[in-house]
Amino acid sequence: MPTDTGDKWDNYVKNRWFGGWKHNIQQAASFQAKSTEWVLAHIFDASDAVQWWLRLYDPGEVWIERDNGKRYYPDFIVIDNKGFYWVIEGKSDREARDSEVLEKKRAAEEWAQFVRDEAQFGTWRYMFVTETHLKSASTWEELLVRTKPIG
Repeated sequence: MPTDTGDKWDNYVKNRWFGGWKHNIQQAASFQAKSTEWVLAHIFDASDAVQWWLRLYDPGEVWIERDNGKRYYPDFIVIDNKGFYWVIEGKSDREARDSEVLEKKRAAEEWAQFVRDEAQFGTWRYMFVTETHLKSASTWEELLVRTKPIG
């Protein structure tokens, strides 16, 4: 764990490590975006419907291969209490319509559908979350309603 680790209740500082999470399987996590990643981590951690969550990093060991051969590094993996595995991406409203972002979203939705259809690795789903979703969703259950994930 990094030596300069804040607590999850401290004020947000970009790329600072924060600990004290209830459902995070890591001792600490850092975030690049306050309005999406930071808010999502707090929602996951506060929910009894979430077994655990994992913050992913770019570059990192977890990615989705895109049609163009590039790697897409989502923000989180979450396992809920129903046993569903979630790949989750948070994006600002401004970035949400970007063509590359939409291509990554499509690749992740296809990947989740493929893995789900294979039925060997559990039920995987993809959730794309924008700032607008987060303004009207403060719980895991509300996120599910607002984002309307496929599958």
